[in-house]
Amino acid sequence: MAVHVGSLSQLVRPTPPPRVVGIAVVALLIVVETLLVYPLRQVMTPVLSGMIYIAGVLVASMMWGMWLGLATAVASTLAFDFFHVQPVGQFGASNVREVVELAILLLVAVPMSAVADLSRLRAAQAAESDLTAEMARLLLHADDLTAVLPAVAQSIARSLELPEAAIHLAAVPGDDRRSALPLRASTVQLGTLVVPADVPERTMQRLRERVVPSLASLLQAGRERAAVLESLEASREQLRRLAAEQAALGRVAKLVAHGSPPPDVFDAITTELHDLLDEYSTWLCRYEPDGKASVVSSSPIGLSANQMRWPIEGENVLIKVRDTGRAARVDTFEDAPGPVAAFARKVGIRAVVGVPIVVDGRLWGVAGVAWPRPEPLPADTEARVADFTDLAATAIANADSKAELAASRARLVAAADQARQRIERDLHDGAMQHFLAVAMQLGAAQAALPPEQQQARAELSRALFGLNSAMDNLRELSRGIHPTLLASGGLPSALKALARRSLVPVDLDLHTGRRMPPVVEMAAYYIVSEALTNAAKHAHATVVHVQATTRDDILHLSIHDDGIGGADPHRGTGLTGIQDRVEALGGHLTVTSPVGGGTLLLATIPAATVPCAPA
Repeated sequence: MAVHVGSLSQLVRPTPPPRVVGIAVVALLIVVETLLVYPLRQVMTPVLSGMIYIAGVLVASMMWGMWLGLATAVASTLAFDFFHVQPVGQFGASNVREVVELAILLLVAVPMSAVADLSRLRAAQAAESDLTAEMARLLLHADDLTAVLPAVAQSIARSLELPEAAIHLAAVPGDDRRSALPLRASTVQLGTLVVPADVPERTMQRLRERVVPSLASLLQAGRERAAVLESLEASREQLRRLAAEQAALGRVAKLVAHGSPPPDVFDAITTELHDLLDEYSTWLCRYEPDGKASVVSSSPIGLSANQMRWPIEGENVLIKVRDTGRAARVDTFEDAPGPVAAFARKVGIRAVVGVPIVVDGRLWGVAGVAWPRPEPLPADTEARVADFTDLAATAIANADSKAELAASRARLVAAADQARQRIERDLHDGAMQHFLAVAMQLGAAQAALPPEQQQARAELSRALFGLNSAMDNLRELSRGIHPTLLASGGLPSALKALARRSLVPVDLDLHTGRRMPPVVEMAAYYIVSEALTNAAKHAHATVVHVQATTRDDILHLSIHDDGIGGADPHRGTGLTGIQDRVEALGGHLTVTSPVGGGTLLLATIPAATVPCAPA
């Protein structure tokens, strides 16, 4: 804020005009004041009329300082003595009264000069304080120091009444037209204040002693503030980036934890990396046994079919990672050989970073990041990508473990079915044939008995009936172990046979098409068999609807009865056993059985790729 001291604000200036101008003004004021005393003496005493000279003393002191004010006071006293004190035209006084009047005039003028000079100094200090405050406001609240330097220089020029001023954040030499004032903090030069070379010496002294130190201190404080703000902004940016990365990792980790298929995890990784890195392109490649690398996911998506497999040759990160097992980068493809490098030049890729994906100690593939800028990628790119490759490796390992577990369970189921088939065959070819031979012998013995041995004939008849019943039970048992009709006629024939033997009427709707792997048909058979048994023994159903359909190499089974419901897989081994069998084959079984609402079994079993049991 500017300081105004009444109507004298224009007189009390921090930077006075040249002294020659001051002397001329003082001389003119003394002449005017001397002339004004003549009419004033007509209406007031000589002492009071002489006080008009005080105005010139005040002007001189306020504008040019105390020394010119004192000189003006002495000159004014002499002028008053020469022109208005008897004898007129001579220096001196004719009586004591006039001497006292001259002494009073001089004694009043000198203190007034001192007071005026003090006012001028206070005005100068106020102006300097205003200038310092203005510079502090500009420099200490600026996010960009360079942008506010012209305004600071303008404030200095306005405050010191300079034609122009400039501030440079560098060492600038002076010349004939401009003076260069270094701005230093300790021994370090922060910049240079440049002013015109013809600035008055008194103004130059004020610049050196007052303005330059304050400006240098404020400039240093502004630089420190800017550094602190930059550091804080960098910290905030780093925290924002870290938070975004952790959120992205959390989303991918959630997919991994839920057992999502690896392709879904791969797409999530490339998408999250692309969103984090903005202009970067991201991709995942898998090393193939034939010496090529397959792109399993990329973002942004835009690769054609013939760009999904690449030979590992030339100069690229695929070769470097494969040969070293460590992260690698290529900063330019300008002269690099090979199809991968040619493709990179074609699409404008300048630099690439590749991070290995290691699964259970073996190199599985590469996670890559590419960008179009000519400079290398940031140094922390490998570290930022590595966390995602760890999740990719975990997803792959989980999928491999899950697949191996499913294959192992399927092989166990298939082996158990083969064991049942061997037992059924041994029963049919061994025990059944032996029982049949014994039955034939008993029949022959019964026929050979004479008519009078009715008692023996009756005993043999009862034995033969019991043997036939045992054979029927054994035949039914062998069918339960492994139905022969299932192996020979397929699932539809076996289900029809089950329906005929069922104690509850069965409505069949079969659309299975071609034959499925034996382990799948066996699983479907046992599901329907268990459902029909439960419907007859526990559900008290009057009808059972069985539907079997094959769509997209998946067998869909639906078994619904109108019984009393309330079936609970956790309370019986039958439903639990078929559920384990279905899940071992990679399928899914759901049981819906509200009390009083019947029971519905829905099963889906993939029939495309089912592992076989070992021979």
